[in-house]
Amino acid sequence: MRIRPKVRHRHVICGAALALVGSAASAQSAVTLYGELDAGFAYVNNVADNAQYRLTSGLIDGSYWGLQGSEDLGGGAKAIFRLERGYSVATGEGFNDHPFYVGLGTDTLGTLTFGHQYDSIHDYFAPFTLTGGAGGTAFAHIFDNDNANNSFLAANSVKYTSENYGGFSFGGMYAFSNAAGQFANNRAYSVGANYSAGPFNAGAAYLHNNGRGNTTTGAYDSLTLPGADGTVIAANVQRQNTFGVGASYAIGDFTLAGAFSRSINSGVTNADTGEAAGSIALSNYEINGIYQLTPALALAGNYVYTNGGGAHWHQGAIQADYLLSKRTDVYLESLYQRASSGAPAVINTNDPASGRNQLMIATGIRHRF
Repeated sequence: MRIRPKVRHRHVICGAALALVGSAASAQSAVTLYGELDAGFAYVNNVADNAQYRLTSGLIDGSYWGLQGSEDLGGGAKAIFRLERGYSVATGEGFNDHPFYVGLGTDTLGTLTFGHQYDSIHDYFAPFTLTGGAGGTAFAHIFDNDNANNSFLAANSVKYTSENYGGFSFGGMYAFSNAAGQFANNRAYSVGANYSAGPFNAGAAYLHNNGRGNTTTGAYDSLTLPGADGTVIAANVQRQNTFGVGASYAIGDFTLAGAFSRSINSGVTNADTGEAAGSIALSNYEINGIYQLTPALALAGNYVYTNGGGAHWHQGAIQADYLLSKRTDVYLESLYQRASSGAPAVINTNDPASGRNQLMIATGIRHRF
């Protein structure tokens, strides 16, 4: 007795039913597939006493793909979700450096989300730095010590983001340690606010961590800090406090911005060896500008001074970005960093320099879909 035709008919009926359900759901919800690919070439000097030529991935924005959607729940309320995944165009390697979350929002009360998310430094301070804006990844402050380039996202986090009330907005985040009997071991919280009025914008944010990097299931992974004798180490930090303030003012097609941040790390240990390392506080002072020379061509540049731990760093950068279309642009940028004696020089995304200086000249193409 042949039963395959019946099985096929059942599949057809089920498929038709699902199609009808999907059609009904689509009237109330929307899902978008999107992403970005960023790749190019870079010359970097003074790496292991040699020049380095390499294919790059993500000098402005890390390459990624994503899905986001919302469902209208009525009464001004909606359910939302966002799933993103980073990767290297050059190698195909995947990175856990993008958000995953689900939540609820209203038109008047704001949004509450749960998942792997950006903290308040990213939301309210980073936009006043060039790494958090047009400059992108390579323009980060040394070691991205203040997380303005969002090198790390908070796992196990609950986040609230307000609506805009007369130019004022605010938000906060709490990330759980998820460890039994160790509530504060690798937990974090942050708060921030922004105010905008015409051409003027200002923002401030604060981020606190306990036991950062101590566990693999907590809020944050280990971070990079300067070690002894000009080295760079992966570090666990028992107490970290980071705060930043910034402001910008637009004059026609030119926007001038300034930013200050300070990251205080105490109870530092080498994540690889377990050895105690000296506590370190790093302060970053940045001034930057963006000039929209033509509708297609934008010029940007910044200067950053960082000091702390008996060392200091100077970094200057320039960038030209040209739109070939609404979705595709090409860019050329150059960054130079000089460290004080005995301190490591390392431009973000590069290997540490074998001396006090490092220069990078790079070009690339970026496509959004």
